[in-house]
Amino acid sequence: MKKTSIASETPHPFYIRLGSIPGEQWYLQDIEDADDTLLKRIKLPETIWNQDLLVDKINFFNKQAWYHFKYDNFEGWLPKKNVKKTFRRLAIPPLKQQTQTDLDNQVAALQMVLQSAGANLSDDEIKNQIGDWNQNDDSLADLSHIIIDATHSIKDLRRANFKQLENQIMRRRPVILKVAGVNNLKTSLIVLIGFNKKIFYYNDPWTGHLESISTTHLKKHWQNRRVEAISY
Repeated sequence: MKKTSIASETPHPFYIRLGSIPGEQWYLQDIEDADDTLLKRIKLPETIWNQDLLVDKINFFNKQAWYHFKYDNFEGWLPKKNVKKTFRRLAIPPLKQQTQTDLDNQVAALQMVLQSAGANLSDDEIKNQIGDWNQNDDSLADLSHIIIDATHSIKDLRRANFKQLENQIMRRRPVILKVAGVNNLKTSLIVLIGFNKKIFYYNDPWTGHLESISTTHLKKHWQNRRVEAISY
C-alpha cells in the first residue's frame, strides 16, 4: 500500500446507505485508485442507491476515510463523505431467547452486546453473573459489572438524549434498553443497533428478529422514564 495510506481498521461489520448528493453514487475498485478518483470512479447502479451496504473495512487514505462495502456481487471502496450521516445499522445478528423467562431474555440481550465487543461468555456464565438481579428488578445500571468485566468499559445512558444514543451506535457499540410497554413489550431487555431519521432499529430477544420503533414513539416512553439504557 502507498505511503499516503496512514491507517486501516477491520471493524465489526455495519451497514451504511449512500447520501443523496447527485453525482456521488460511485465507488472505487481498489483503495489505491484514490490517487486518481476522477479516472477510476465506477458508477453504482441505481438499483442499490437506497440499499443497505455492508462495511467490513475502514481505511484512511489521502487524508480521508474510506469504507470497503459489499452488496450482492458488488464490492469496493466508498469515501465516507458520500455516506448518509442519518443512517447506521450494526450487523449484529438477533438472538432468540431460549425460553420465555425474564432470565433468558436478559441473557440473550447481554450475549448480543458482549459478542459485539469480542467477549466470549457462555449463557451459563452470564446467568451466574446476573445472580438475583431478575428477582430484585433493579436498575439496568446494576448489570454494569458484567459489561465492565467483559469489555473494560461502561456507558450509563439513562440520562442521555437521542443524539447520544446515535453517537454510541456510530461508534459501533450497541445499546441495551430496558423497556416497559414499548411496542406492547412488558419490562424486558432489547438491543438498540441502528437508526435513521425517523426510526430506531433493535434486536428483540423475544422474537429473535430485527425490529424497529419510531423515534416519536420511543421518545414518548423515554420522557416518561419507562426506558433505561446502558452500553460499553
